[in-house]
Amino acid sequence: MPMRGPTRRLSWWLLALLVTAPATSACERVTPAVDEPWPAGLARPNSVDEAAELRTSGASWTDRQVRRFYLDRVAQIGPADAAAVTRGDSPEVRARAAYQSRHDARMIARAMMQDPAALEALRTRDLGKYGDPDGPTFAWLIDRAAQKGLTGDAAYESIVTSAQQTDAATNASLGL
Repeated sequence: MPMRGPTRRLSWWLLALLVTAPATSACERVTPAVDEPWPAGLARPNSVDEAAELRTSGASWTDRQVRRFYLDRVAQIGPADAAAVTRGDSPEVRARAAYQSRHDARMIARAMMQDPAALEALRTRDLGKYGDPDGPTFAWLIDRAAQKGLTGDAAYESIVTSAQQTDAATNASLGL
């Protein structure tokens, strides 16, 4: 049964919290979201453009599926970073890669969202919080690290770490 009225608004507000930048409290390192199989035939877009095309052709995802997609993408940051360490990539290169992976996951998940008002609420929230409707920029994260007293490699390592963390309460609210 489709949700209507206040319940629907609450659901989309919850989804808005799901695909935001690194959470500030109750964060946990992400592991793959769930061990249940992804629904057969349900697309997993690789880009914002692909998500938009899929939506135009009739694809749709539930709040839980969008969050699961996002968590699965964020869970890939750790292994990618471990490979970067093995290659000898600098902390800055690794931080930029982790940031970009997290940003891409956020943007694709937002492109998968069904409710334009919920998406606009997210963009408005991010504009107020980060000064950018698409979440924090890399420069914003560096500035935030500096405010915490972190500079150089320590700042970059903090970005790598935070890129792998999501809000535990939000995940639990969707059973993930």
